[in-house]
Amino acid sequence: MDVRRSLVVNSTPLETRIALLENGQLCELFIERSSQISQVGDIYKGRVAKLLQGMQSAFVALGGPKDGFLYLDEPEIHRLGAEESPEEEEEEEPETALELSTLPINLPPLKEGEDTLVQIVKDPIGSKGPRLSRHLSFPGRYLVLMPGIEHVGISRKITVPEERDRLRQLIKSHAQPGEGFIVRTAAIGEKDEDLIGDITYLRELWAEVQRRSQGAPAPSLVWRDMGLLQKVLRDLFREEVSSFWVDREDTYLEVVEFVKKLHPEWAERIKFFTSDLPIFDAFAIEKEIEAARHPKVFLKHGGSLVINQTEALVSVDVNTGKFMGKKDLEETVYLANLEAVPEVIRQLRLRNLGGIIVIDFIDMMDPAHRAAVMKRLQEELARDRNHARAVEISDFGLVEMTRKRTGPSLERMLTTACPHCEGSGRRLSPETAILSVYREIARMGERLQGATLRIRLHPEMREALQHEVREGLLHLVKTLGAKLQWDERSDLPIEQVGFEVVHGKGK
Repeated sequence: MDVRRSLVVNSTPLETRIALLENGQLCELFIERSSQISQVGDIYKGRVAKLLQGMQSAFVALGGPKDGFLYLDEPEIHRLGAEESPEEEEEEEPETALELSTLPINLPPLKEGEDTLVQIVKDPIGSKGPRLSRHLSFPGRYLVLMPGIEHVGISRKITVPEERDRLRQLIKSHAQPGEGFIVRTAAIGEKDEDLIGDITYLRELWAEVQRRSQGAPAPSLVWRDMGLLQKVLRDLFREEVSSFWVDREDTYLEVVEFVKKLHPEWAERIKFFTSDLPIFDAFAIEKEIEAARHPKVFLKHGGSLVINQTEALVSVDVNTGKFMGKKDLEETVYLANLEAVPEVIRQLRLRNLGGIIVIDFIDMMDPAHRAAVMKRLQEELARDRNHARAVEISDFGLVEMTRKRTGPSLERMLTTACPHCEGSGRRLSPETAILSVYREIARMGERLQGATLRIRLHPEMREALQHEVREGLLHLVKTLGAKLQWDERSDLPIEQVGFEVVHGKGK
């Protein structure tokens, strides 16, 4: 199926949002805020502050409030943008991190107080400083340069054997000793001179970093990675992108200048949005972002998805809802599952969900139907730029899959945990809250004789109480020889109910 892609940029001094549309539908969203600019990809000349031999790790001073954390015996080769870049590629060979660790990498042991070049591979979170790597890497438009690793890897997305061989031989023939490269998906079908030009550009970039580091004090920033807008232009603005809309004049001029350096013939695709209507409203993007904050997604013909993100995994539940087939139940279930597949993958991309994902399809008895749904799932995954793997549908109708993480999910970026429910999304029912007070009063027993009890609660909580619960509480207080007062306070959290003994024997 032909896919029409376009990019839409909403830029303000405080925030840049970039939407990737496919056939007019929002499929991916990238956000960069002036208060939360990612450090991933930045290179520092750091100083080893402390070695932790028992953990084979070190803390490295970067000149900021928090030292970075570095594994001395790194379990994997980190590449630039591994957490935040809009596009992430993986090498095809060797397949595993263990095999990668056997490649010749010239990294001498570190000592406390020693200076070293490090690259940030994960932004600081909470009290933790940034995660660091000594395996530096530099992504270009078609290639990723990895100094010190003599290896040429090919993106898994490049599947044609002849093209893989062509690219491997070309890059190997131009790589110098001590250089490694990963060939990105964008290299498919590109001219030799363009790929060689990318090698030259990346080599010059690495040389510039080396020059800066020689005269720089430690700790200090040596090289800052591109911002979000430049990364998207480099990684996503390709032949199949028909238009690139921008709503701010200075950003528009910046984009045009950048594109003229890459592909001058594509500059005419850059469009300046001049309508009074906000650009994300004009393209119906804002309502899609709002919908992506909610777990339930309605499908065209009445079915629905329920998506829940937990600490351990992401669950996607497929429901028939109001979907009505024309033949029998098996056919109805099959068609509902088939319709759900592209929306499931679109939601994973839009919400930037990764890690372990479990999709609970509606049970299908016909093996042919299962195979067809699985085939459609694999086809949709092939369009996803993030590497993902899925296993066959189980006897329980479950598909287990993994999808590579590329930074925080949309939910984590746009929301914060509710201070009242602490992120659970649930709160105590009125009956539960009042019955807790009921039990506490009952435990105090005869000590309350002659006392007056004042129960503090939100007005909405009292209105929600069932008649039986209120009468039961009143009966208990009378039985104990006490009196009851209601103290309604709108400043209280709705679920918070408490009481005090204002006078009497129980005071």
